[in-house]
Amino acid sequence: MSDGDATAQDPSDDHPSPADAFASLAASEPVPLDRAALAIAAHCRTDPVDEAAALAELDRLGAAVREPTPDAVVDLLFGQEGFGPNRGGFADPANSYLDLVVSRRLGIPITLAVVTIEVARRAGVVLHGVGMPGHFLVGTPDPDVFIDAFDGYLIDRAGAAGIFARFESRQAFDDSFLQPTPAETILLRMLNNLRTLHMRRSDSPPMLAVLELLTRLGDCPPEEFIRLGQALSALGRPDEGARRLESAAERFGGSAADQLNGAALRLWAQLN
Repeated sequence: MSDGDATAQDPSDDHPSPADAFASLAASEPVPLDRAALAIAAHCRTDPVDEAAALAELDRLGAAVREPTPDAVVDLLFGQEGFGPNRGGFADPANSYLDLVVSRRLGIPITLAVVTIEVARRAGVVLHGVGMPGHFLVGTPDPDVFIDAFDGYLIDRAGAAGIFARFESRQAFDDSFLQPTPAETILLRMLNNLRTLHMRRSDSPPMLAVLELLTRLGDCPPEEFIRLGQALSALGRPDEGARRLESAAERFGGSAADQLNGAALRLWAQLN
């Protein structure tokens, strides 16, 4: 895990840092969801991530799908291979790291969805993410059929609405919730999950690592840069936080720049 400048890189190393790799992958077209998710793990964890092993296992699983259908993908992953929800440890950050989800066979809806999408792709089945509020799903070529990768079964629109009702009581279900979710938005949601976990735990170094990646996404809002500055300040580096905020202000301009520069001034004031 890095708790320094996300752009910092050993000049003697020809390989990009995990943060740089993540930024490049997230900006690709199409986004290689498996490799970008593994870059999240490589940047945000202190222990080494064996990307090659995780990709090889996804390859093996893809080759093991008996026929190119969503049903066959579900049967393999949630039947034969035993993937399933980590119900007893839902708040464990490991649930957000693709390599650990692949090796432990445990995860949360979004990472189990990523496994499903990537195994299906290798088997010649085109699936996509569905970022329904409260519970991430997987879409299939049939617009009325979805995969609940958390519980491991196929559902229809009524089933999706029923799941939504269990998790979201403040708003009514809308069919627009079942629209395909772009890969970059999937990565954003994965990072937001990690950020929320570390905020609850007041874990400044892991929080900083997550924010470094969030601020590398093209549509990152100014608020994430302010959180990044605050995380750097919490680690005794307010000057670095202020410089990052000033750099972000140049990128945004307008009222967002005023907000970011004001936050930078407050960090500079800590040094006076």
